[in-house]
Amino acid sequence: MLSTRKNATSFVPVFLVIAVLLTNPDCLPFEVAKANSNQSSRLLKTAQKVSPLLTGSKRKRDEPVTVIVTLGATRSARLNAFLNQNGIHQHREMKSLGNFSLTLPFRMVTELASFPEVSHVSSNEVVSASGHVTDTTGASSGQAAASASGRGMIDGSGLSIAILDSGIDINHAQFSSAGGRSRVLASVDFTGENRTDDPYGHGTFVAAAAAGGAGVGSAYTGIAPGASLLNVRVLNSTGEGTVESVLAGLDWVATNARQYNIRIINLSLGTRAVESYKYDVLCRAVRGLVNSGILVFAAAGNDGKDVSGQKIYGAIHSPGNEPSAFTIGASNTFQTSARLDDGVATYSSRGPTRSYWLDEDGVAHHDNLLKPELVAPGNKLVFAQAHNNLIVTLNPTLNESALGTVPAMKVMRMSGTSVATPIAAGAAALMLQLNPKLTPNMIKAFMEYTAQKLDGFGVLEQGAGELNIEGAMKLAQLVRQDLASPVQVGMPLLTGPVTASSSFSDSSFTWNSTIIRKFNTMSGTGLIERFQSPYCTGELLGDGFLLSDGLIINRGVLFSRGQPITNGDALWTDNSFVADGVMLSDDILMSDAVDVSSQLITLDGHVLSDPLMRGHCSVSSSMSYDGILFPGDILLSTGETLASGSSISSGTLRGDGILMGNGELYANGVTISDSVMVSDGIILGDGIILGDGIILGDGIILGDGIILGDGIILGDGIILGDWITSSNE
Repeated sequence: MLSTRKNATSFVPVFLVIAVLLTNPDCLPFEVAKANSNQSSRLLKTAQKVSPLLTGSKRKRDEPVTVIVTLGATRSARLNAFLNQNGIHQHREMKSLGNFSLTLPFRMVTELASFPEVSHVSSNEVVSASGHVTDTTGASSGQAAASASGRGMIDGSGLSIAILDSGIDINHAQFSSAGGRSRVLASVDFTGENRTDDPYGHGTFVAAAAAGGAGVGSAYTGIAPGASLLNVRVLNSTGEGTVESVLAGLDWVATNARQYNIRIINLSLGTRAVESYKYDVLCRAVRGLVNSGILVFAAAGNDGKDVSGQKIYGAIHSPGNEPSAFTIGASNTFQTSARLDDGVATYSSRGPTRSYWLDEDGVAHHDNLLKPELVAPGNKLVFAQAHNNLIVTLNPTLNESALGTVPAMKVMRMSGTSVATPIAAGAAALMLQLNPKLTPNMIKAFMEYTAQKLDGFGVLEQGAGELNIEGAMKLAQLVRQDLASPVQVGMPLLTGPVTASSSFSDSSFTWNSTIIRKFNTMSGTGLIERFQSPYCTGELLGDGFLLSDGLIINRGVLFSRGQPITNGDALWTDNSFVADGVMLSDDILMSDAVDVSSQLITLDGHVLSDPLMRGHCSVSSSMSYDGILFPGDILLSTGETLASGSSISSGTLRGDGILMGNGELYANGVTISDSVMVSDGIILGDGIILGDGIILGDGIILGDGIILGDGIILGDGIILGDWITSSNE
C-alpha cells in the first residue's frame, strides 16, 4: 500500500465530488465561491506579468534591457505596431516554446506586459555551468545482469541524449562508435560565436560522463557508451550563456526531437531561481518537453555552503526548481567503489526551492518544493578533456593526462552537480533501452524508489537518496512492455516479483522505496506493483494521489455518524466510495493552481487553465510514440470506473454511476424506486438530499454548508484549512 510522510502542511480533498471539481477548471470552485452568501473568500490574487527581476529595479528609464516574452495568444496588430517602434529590437523567436526575445528601453517593459496576448515578461539572466563511476553507481552490475538474462548489451544504443552546454569536442576518442564514426549526430550553436567545438571544456566532460566510450580506457567509460549525442551549444567560450540562448537550444530540441529520437536532455547549467516555476520561462520550456515524453535532467547547483563552510538551504537553481525536471544533487564517493561511506557533497545545493511570485499586493508566494530528487556521484570524477580548453588552462592541476598524450585521448578531473547530472541521464538511457515505453515520470519514480538512503542526510539534501543504477535497471526490466494509451490506472505493472535490495561493489543495501512529491514523500510497494496516475505523460509525479491506506488526514480524527473513521473504514457506507486504496487519476486533483493558507483557499484560474500546467506538449507526436501514455478510466477501489471525459457542464455531472445535477439525472443502469421523490430538492433514499443544500447521509452537508474562508468546513465539525481540525464536537 501507499503511505505518505508529510514534510509540510498540505490540503487533501476528501470527497469525490470536490476532487472531480478540482480537475475541471471551467466550473464549480469559482461558482461555489460566488454563490457563498457571505462572500467569505477574497478575490484571487494573480501573479504579476512582469518578472520580479524587472520590478523595483534600479535601472534607468531609458536603459536598454533584453527580455523574454511568453505569448498566450497570437500577436495582435497592436502588439506588432508596438514592437516596430524605434528603440525596440527583436532578436530570436522560439516558436515551439511560444517565446521571443527583444531589447527595449526599461520604461517600456510595463507597457509591453499590458498587451492581452503577452502572458509574461522575463529577464534574460546569465546562465552558467554548474561544475571508477560505473562500478560505484551499479551500472556495471546492472548491465551484467541484463546480459545474463538474455537482453544482450545494454549501453543506451538507439537512444539520443541532447547535451545543452558549452559544446562537444567531437574528435575525442570517447565519442567514437565501434565503427569509428562519431556518435554526435548533430551540432548547433546558439551563442553567436559560430562554432560548435568546446573551447571552455565543460560540455565535452559532461557528454562523456553520460555517454563516453572506452576509447581512452575502460576506467573512464561513461554510463551509456552506446547512446547517441546531440551537441546543442548554449554556453560560450567562458562557460556563460543567457536565458535566451538556453531557450533557443530547447526550442531546437523540441523541433528535432522526433528526427533524432531525443528522449533525454541534460542541463548541467543554471541561473539563480527567483521567479516561481509557474512563470519562469526556462521552467515552462522544460515542462512542455517533459509533457512530450522527454526526460529533462537539471543540475541542482553548487551553492550548498557559504564562504565560511556553513550549510545553506534553499539555493536550488533554475530550471532545477521546476517540478517536472529531474533535479540532481552531488554525492561524494570518496573515490571508493563501495557505497557505505558515501555522503552528500558539501557544495551540493539543498532545497526547498525559494522561487516565488508576487500577488497584486506585492506579497511574495514561495514555491517551497522538495528538491533535489536524487543525488549521484559528482566529486573528483575523470572524463574526456576538450582540446585546449579554458578550464584546464586556468586550472592545470585538473589535467589527468600524462605529458605527450594526443589531444583526442586526454582526460581531466571535475566535481559538481554538473558532473552528477549526466551520470543520472546516462542511467535513464539504459532504462529506456530495456523498456522504451517508460514515461519520464516512471523513470523518475523508479530511480527514486531504488535509491540508497544516505545516513545522516535529510530529504532536502539527498532527495530520495543516492542513484542506484543496478536497482533501477532491474525494475525497468520487470515493467510490462505492452503499455499503450489509454492506460488503465491501477493495472498490474510488473511481470514478476522483485526484491527491494541491491548488492554490488562489496555493498548491500535495501532500497529506500520512496518517491519525492512536491511537498512530501510517498512510499510503499503500490508505487511499483500498480500503474499510478502520475506515471502518465503530462502530469507531475506529485499529482493524482488522493488517499493512502484509508488515512485521509494524519493530524486529528475524522468522524462519521458519531464514530471515528479508522484505517480502512468506509467514508460513505453505501458502498459507492471507500477510503481504502482509492486511486483517482484521469486528471490533476490538486494542481499548481491551489493555494491554501491561514486566510483562505483559492484557485488561481489563470494557472489552472494554463495549457502547460494541464499537460500541453511542445513536441508534436502521435499518442503511440514511446514515452507517451495517456490515462484511461478512473479506477475506484470498489472496482467501479469513472469513464474518461466525464465532465461538469451547466451544473450537471455526467459519468458512469454518478448522480448529480440541477434536477437532472444522468447515469447508467439507474433504477428509480418508490423511495425517490422529486420536488424542490431531489431525495434519493434515506437521508440523501440533492438540492439547495446537499445532504449526503447523517451530518455531512455540501452546498449551503460549504464555507470557503478562514477554514473550509465540510460537515459537522470537519474543518480543513492551514490548521486542520477534525472532530465531531
